[in-house]
Amino acid sequence: MQAPEPPVSPLVTLASSYGDAQMRVWCQALFAFDAQIAGIVLQAREAMLAQIRLQWWHDVIGKPASERPSANPVLAALLPLEAQGLDLQSALGPVIRGWEAALELEDGAAVAEFAEGRGALIAAFQPLAPMVSRDDLAGIGKAWALWDMARFHRRTPALDAAVKAAGNPTLAAPRLPRKLRPISMIARAVRLDFAQGQMDRPWGGPGVFLGLVWHGLTGR
Repeated sequence: MQAPEPPVSPLVTLASSYGDAQMRVWCQALFAFDAQIAGIVLQAREAMLAQIRLQWWHDVIGKPASERPSANPVLAALLPLEAQGLDLQSALGPVIRGWEAALELEDGAAVAEFAEGRGALIAAFQPLAPMVSRDDLAGIGKAWALWDMARFHRRTPALDAAVKAAGNPTLAAPRLPRKLRPISMIARAVRLDFAQGQMDRPWGGPGVFLGLVWHGLTGR
């Protein structure tokens, strides 16, 4: 019940490298999970078949580890996170349902549901920094979900409208601790794109790249 997953975005690849060893393990596992679920939706020929596959993933993350397919690399990568206290069903179930909503990106309500659900992936990092508000991380996640979809996957009028609405001062992210440096790099890149309002320009030019690297190294 697997589908080929699209690669994670260049931003995620860059940002993940600036985490400590534990954070890199979490980034690898959570973003690989997101990519697996994304592949089901983005490569779907029929919505019904995609929904069946998504339901399989929703069911399997709710099972005890001993009852999951042991050879699945995405599920295997999640085991260390689960051992450190991450509840897969409560943390990742919303991500699956968010991607299910993305089957209807032409609908504004579905776009909002997608952003909220997929954005829960960023909130799933909260156990690594309990002092950070889960709501703050979820807010970063919503913006990232919209940005990543529009930047690297699909564009619809409803999605573009949501991206435009997200590009306002309320996107200013809280200062995150060093532990979550990859998340603050992602938030910074998304804010920059939204502020400039140039979602059609090539991403990752020298200025953007150097600015993110500097932030990754210094937090500034």
